[in-house]
Amino acid sequence: MLKEYKKTLNRIYRLLDILILLLSFYAAYYLRFGPIDLKPFNLNVQYAVFFSTFLIAWFYLSSRFELYGSKRLTHFRRECWDVSKTTALCLIIATVPAFLIRHYPLSRFVLLYLWPLQTGLLLLLRFILRETLKYIRRRGYNYRQILIVGRNSRASKIAKKIKESPEYGLRILGFLDATENENGASSFCDVELMGNLHDLESILRSEVVDEVFVTLPIKSHYSKIEQIIYLCEDVGLEVVIPTDLFKLKLAKSNISNYDGIQVINFYTSPEMSWQFVIKRLIDVVGTSVLLALSFPLFVVVGIFIKATSKGPILFKQQRVGYNGRIFSFLKFRTMVENAEALKKDLMALNEMDGPVFKIRNDPRTTKFGRFLRKTSIDELPQLINVLKGDMSLVGPRPPVPDEVNQYVLRDRRRLSMRPGITCLWQVSGRNTIKFEKWMELDRQYIDQWSLWLDIKILANTIPAVFKGSGAA
Repeated sequence: MLKEYKKTLNRIYRLLDILILLLSFYAAYYLRFGPIDLKPFNLNVQYAVFFSTFLIAWFYLSSRFELYGSKRLTHFRRECWDVSKTTALCLIIATVPAFLIRHYPLSRFVLLYLWPLQTGLLLLLRFILRETLKYIRRRGYNYRQILIVGRNSRASKIAKKIKESPEYGLRILGFLDATENENGASSFCDVELMGNLHDLESILRSEVVDEVFVTLPIKSHYSKIEQIIYLCEDVGLEVVIPTDLFKLKLAKSNISNYDGIQVINFYTSPEMSWQFVIKRLIDVVGTSVLLALSFPLFVVVGIFIKATSKGPILFKQQRVGYNGRIFSFLKFRTMVENAEALKKDLMALNEMDGPVFKIRNDPRTTKFGRFLRKTSIDELPQLINVLKGDMSLVGPRPPVPDEVNQYVLRDRRRLSMRPGITCLWQVSGRNTIKFEKWMELDRQYIDQWSLWLDIKILANTIPAVFKGSGAA
C-alpha cells in the first residue's frame, strides 16, 4: 500500500501528544488551584503518581488502539472515538492508585477539567494535520498513481473509495485483467481498461506507476500473481496484495490496512521512514546554503559562457526521475548551441557501452565547457533541481528517456529512488566504469541505502571532484 512515513509520524505524534498531555494537566491544575511551580514533577505526591501512571497507560493504550498508524483511509469520527476512548481509560487507570493515597486526595475538579482539555487538544492536532494533508492532496500534490490488476468486487470497492476521496492522495491510472476474465468492456468503474496481464511490462515502461494493486483471486491466479510480483520486483515498484506471502528474491514486505482490508506490501526500494525525512531536510538546507554561497560563481560562469560561445547559459534536458517522472534537468551549457542536433553524427564515436552516450573529447564541447566539465562546475545548477524536489544530493544519476527505453527491466529499478547529483558511480570512476557495473552500483546503493551511506558518498565526492576522477 501507499508508503507512509510511519516511524517518523509515530515519533512526531508521540512527542506532540506527550506535550499536549503535560500542558493540559498543568492547565487543569491551574484552573483548580491557580498558578503553580512549573518545575517538572514538582507536584504533590498524589498528582505525581497520577500523571506517571497516566503516561504509562497512555504508551500502552495508544499503541493498542493504533493511534499512531496511518489515518489516510480512516474516517475522522473513528479517530475521535479512538482518542476519546484512550484518554478516558487512561484517566480511570491513573485515578485508581492516586486515590489510594488517602491523606492527599485528588481534586475532582482537576479530573473534570482534564479529560475534555486533553481530548479536545489531541483531536485538534489531528484535525489540523488531516485538513493540511487534504488541502495538499486535493491540489495534486503528495499523491500516488496506482495500477489495479483484476476486475472484481474488491477492485470496484477500492476504486469507488479512491474516486470519492481525493484527500487520500491516490490516483488510478487504469485496470488490467487476466485474459480469461475480459468481457469486452473498455472500462471498469469509469476507469480505462488498459489491457491484460501481458501488457503489464510495457505499461510499467511507458507510464508513471507508483504502486500495483493486485486483486486477482489467489487460488485461481497464484502463478500469474507471482509473475506480477517478480516483474514489479525487478522494476522496484511496490505491490499491494490482499493475502498470502510469496517467496521473493529481493523484495521485503509488511502488512498494512486499506480501510478495513488487510494487505501485504512488497517493496525493494528502502521503506519510507524518519531517515527519508532527514534526507530531504539535508537536501533542502544543504542546497539552500550551497546556492547562496555559489551565487557569485553562478554570475561569473554565466558571463564567461555568454562571452565565449553563442547560446543560453543553462542547458535544459528532459530526464527521467522517480518511478518514471519526467523533469527538466539543469546544467551550465558546455557545448555548442546545436549540440543535440549534431549527436546523431557522432554515435559511432561513443566510448560507453550500453545505451549511454559519452565521448571523452567530444568535439561539440566548447573550450570553457571543457573546464566546467573537468571541475564539475557544470553540475551546480542541479542544486535547483534538488531544491525543487526533482532530485536529491545523493541518488542514481537521472537518465534521458531514450536510455531508459533501452534498459533491460532490472535496470529500471534504479528509478525507484529519487535521482541524485552524486552516487556510488560518481565516486568510483564515473565514465571509466562499464555500464553494467554502473547499474550494479546503483542497485547496490538502493539495497544498502542509509543516511550514513549518503554521508559517506558526499564525503567521497569532494576529493573525487578535485581530482576530476572520470570526468569527461
